[in-house]
Amino acid sequence: MREDAATPETLALRALLDARRSGLDALLVKYGATNPMPFGSVARGHAQASSDIDIVVEMDPADGNVLMRTSGLLQEARDLFGTDAVDIWLFRIQGVVVT
Repeated sequence: MREDAATPETLALRALLDARRSGLDALLVKYGATNPMPFGSVARGHAQASSDIDIVVEMDPADGNVLMRTSGLLQEARDLFGTDAVDIWLFRIQGVVVT
């Protein structure tokens, strides 16, 4: 979707992502998460007032328990953004798509 066609809510959530990017990058390193990608309404440009920020990541199980790391990343990301309207989803484990 073109940036100029995105809803005002999308633009606000994208700005929040940009503002917290360095902190999020530090959390990704801490928890061994790679390839973060926003998806859902924010990525499509259709976010509304009730929309959350959805981010998918990849993790290597060789770095430790992926469920515990994903949980820790989720909680710290919510603390960083100051809202529970942030969700971190595990997309790949060592090249295997999680469905």
